[in-house]
Amino acid sequence: MPMRYFAGLDIGTTHTKLIVTDEQLHVVFQAKKGYELGHGARLDAPEILSHSIYLVEAALLQLPAAAESLVIGCSAAMHSLLLCDDQGAALSTLQTWADNSSQPILPRLREDREVAVFFAVTGTPLHPMSPFCKLAWLRQQHPALLDHAAKCVGIKEYLWYHLTGYWEIDTSLASATGLFSLADQYWHLPAVLKAGIRPDQLSLPVPATHIRQPLANLLPALHKVDYPVSLVIGGSDGCLAQLGSGILSPGAAALTIGTSGAIRITRKQLWTDEEQKLFTYILDGDYCVIGGATNNGGIALQWWQEAVAIKPGDPGAVLTDFNQALLRTPAGAGGLTCVPWFWGERAPVWDAEATGIFAGVTSSHEQVHFQRAMVEGICFGFRKLLQHLERAGGSIHTIAASGGFTASEAWLTTMADILRRPVEITAEGVDKSALGAIAMAMKASGQLDSLEAFAALTDAGTRRFLPNQETQLLYDKQFQYYSRLCQC
Repeated sequence: MPMRYFAGLDIGTTHTKLIVTDEQLHVVFQAKKGYELGHGARLDAPEILSHSIYLVEAALLQLPAAAESLVIGCSAAMHSLLLCDDQGAALSTLQTWADNSSQPILPRLREDREVAVFFAVTGTPLHPMSPFCKLAWLRQQHPALLDHAAKCVGIKEYLWYHLTGYWEIDTSLASATGLFSLADQYWHLPAVLKAGIRPDQLSLPVPATHIRQPLANLLPALHKVDYPVSLVIGGSDGCLAQLGSGILSPGAAALTIGTSGAIRITRKQLWTDEEQKLFTYILDGDYCVIGGATNNGGIALQWWQEAVAIKPGDPGAVLTDFNQALLRTPAGAGGLTCVPWFWGERAPVWDAEATGIFAGVTSSHEQVHFQRAMVEGICFGFRKLLQHLERAGGSIHTIAASGGFTASEAWLTTMADILRRPVEITAEGVDKSALGAIAMAMKASGQLDSLEAFAALTDAGTRRFLPNQETQLLYDKQFQYYSRLCQC
């Protein structure tokens, strides 16, 4: 009997990946392709388009000839910005969330009374990551370039236009631009004008389940298959990771740490943080995702490894080295406390110029103590965000963890002790953002009636790391000191 297949195309800041599953979520194809023409804050959009086409073509040629259909859901990193001409050609490099070019104009924007009310409407904090800030900076520094641009878009819109012929943006990514009204589900004109652009320079917002057919001229492999192929616009990587982790109910949060990190909850009612410490983004028409992100995940450990320990910064080797440090040192790092804001910080301070702290340093401390203190500091940051999240969604009992840090059991144990809650990881190793994109593809095509039904399919079993009561008492005291250091 012909099988329907579903794919998740996830466009990240270091690579693009594609995962294809059957109707039961058994993985039948997965591949990724890293970027060579850009790094970190600035990427090459045509290269990302080329990689995406390559991965989709490879999947098309590997699926059984008797397949009934392939539906591809799309995920992309938030906060990117690209200027394009009226033919869709890139006029600029792609600015990612990590681009801090707009930092110099932040003081002026923060003093603007009109800008001050935008957060309650858009849910996006005022920070250099925001496309609103990026555009306001371009208006000041490169007005002619901004005027010449036919479209001001993110990376997924650029791909979507070239693959379908339409300038469209899902409401999930739109809600992370600082230009979008959460309540109206459309562009917020005062924010658009304040950013210095015209409404016609933006794409048309559409639901996460919006479907288009791909253009065959960019995908020659379409001529070699007999089954229909559809594209579902999907959402942002963060919101789709929430869905892929199965976190739709109250009382649970999804926590991920890779290069950076985030912790999020899901709720059905729109909510924006009066204290402006948390973001609110849209998942789909029913759910919004509330949370906080940190700049300082694996990249902080990598910085230490390369700049201080003078060792190779390969992510796998870095994690192994820090895992050994956790195993060799007692909880509390011998009284050493770290606020690891070495790359500035997003939530809860939203300050790209924030700096890191090591406090309580004595001559008895060795390198392993500094390494443990950094890991504990990252965990303390998530505990602080957890406190703020409980203002939005009530008591949180369980943490679903994902990302590269889950390869370290010592880190997972430390996280459980510091958060004072069980931390769970799933046995299934599929990327959560790609899995969330697959969920949207299934819902859009009628394979699933609801997103809630997707959770039953993803129940692959979990491992739980429980907090140690004795250790968590030590961490409670140290967390109070951490809170005084960071004043947040």
